[in-house]
Amino acid sequence: MQEDPCAIEIKYGQGAKPGDGGLLMWYKVNRLIAAIRGVPAGVSLPSPPTHQTKYSIEEAVAKMIQSMAMAWGFRVPVYPKISATSTTLAVLNNLTRNPYAGGLAIDGEDGGTGAAYNVSMDHMGHPIASNVRDAYLNLVKVGKQNEIPIFAGGGVGKNGNLAANAAALIMLGASGVQTGKYLMQAAAGCLGSERDRCNICNIGLCPKGITSQDPRLYRRLDPEKVAERLVDVFKGFDTELKKIVAPLGRSTSLPIGMSDAIGIADGHAAERLKIKYVV
Repeated sequence: MQEDPCAIEIKYGQGAKPGDGGLLMWYKVNRLIAAIRGVPAGVSLPSPPTHQTKYSIEEAVAKMIQSMAMAWGFRVPVYPKISATSTTLAVLNNLTRNPYAGGLAIDGEDGGTGAAYNVSMDHMGHPIASNVRDAYLNLVKVGKQNEIPIFAGGGVGKNGNLAANAAALIMLGASGVQTGKYLMQAAAGCLGSERDRCNICNIGLCPKGITSQDPRLYRRLDPEKVAERLVDVFKGFDTELKKIVAPLGRSTSLPIGMSDAIGIADGHAAERLKIKYVV
């Protein structure tokens, strides 16, 4: 609270667990984590879902934005992060009437976490592309597409094509993208990928020490080297994204909502997203 941040994001949900909370398994709750959480070591720690005193997610978002905006003297944009679900448009419509809303971050079904239930990761949430598209077209209907920015996340760059994914989501209506797992894989030295996954992130035995609390493992992680690689990743991403959007005449701005510049070889997906069908 010593100085104003660029923005404040309030997380209400992730794509992998929309509305049902999470679970930190007992074997990850070692003495250090237990001391931080103020619980005995070796017990499972469930994270509660939306608090039952809240009437709805729309009310919760409105109250939190108002409270945080007031706390920062209405100088800082405040926006919520929610899971991509059928309630997205309800939250968005509420934001269009809130003069203090700084935008909306949406996390698609591929938004992963080590504390989600398997049933949530496998069967819940909406694809980020269709959810962002619906949100943007809804803003167009009410003439607010230039006032409420949308930030898309959840599996962006999961196959290594970060710039291409970002460009596609921007053309579908996103003002920006959020990515997490790709940066872990590209910058932190993760040994996994979508096609050849290490798959032990959630049991505390990460061989690179990224998702481990065991000092014998996390000492293998060099934060300085990670920071250097992270800078390289963002520089490479910036260059590649410019190469994609420059032919559209957008070398100095993003083609937000420029859906006529994108097509897909799936007729049903093209109809759903209201973009060109390319044979």
